Amino acid sequence: MTQRRNPKLHRLIALAFKIAPPERKSWVEAMVAELDHVPEAKRMHFAAGCLVAAGRERLGSPQFFQAASRNVLIVCAMLWAALNIRFAGRMSVSDAFALEAYGYCTALLFLIGAVATARFGVRATISLIAPLILALTATAAFIRLGSAPTPTSHLYLALIVENLAVLVCALVVAGAAARFATVRKGLN
Repeated sequence: MTQRRNPKLHRLIALAFKIAPPERKSWVEAMVAELDHVPEAKRMHFAAGCLVAAGRERLGSPQFFQAASRNVLIVCAMLWAALNIRFAGRMSVSDAFALEAYGYCTALLFLIGAVATARFGVRATISLIAPLILALTATAAFIRLGSAPTPTSHLYLALIVENLAVLVCALVVAGAAARFATVRKGLN
């Protein structure tokens, strides 16, 4: 007596095999081998469980976390660059050349950071952000302590603090991704 093949069942198992991290492929192969010993009525439930288990393993893998955090950093840097370009465009209408230049330079720095992160990973992000945070902090201190408080100086200070907040958030994400990857490699 031949068994009828259930295409949905085999698709779920194939998807679980594709989703599982490379170091867990033998584990999924063992689940596939168990499938023949599961009663027919429970096979779809078992296959769905295999898919969920493989998905959990993938989400917990250091490679997935690194890729996800790298992509988040790239998208956020490009979005922040776009917002700075929009700001610079608005400043060009009001003939505020220094603010316009600041907006375009900030956008360029964030785009360079996005490209470096895409090319070299989160460690490049960390090595680019740390000196930039120091430079912006020194500039903010100079504006705050070294000049008379004017509306323009307050605007520059607000822009610098805004960029510092974004950079610190990016540094936290990049640092967490780098740390998580090294901790997980040590556990495996």
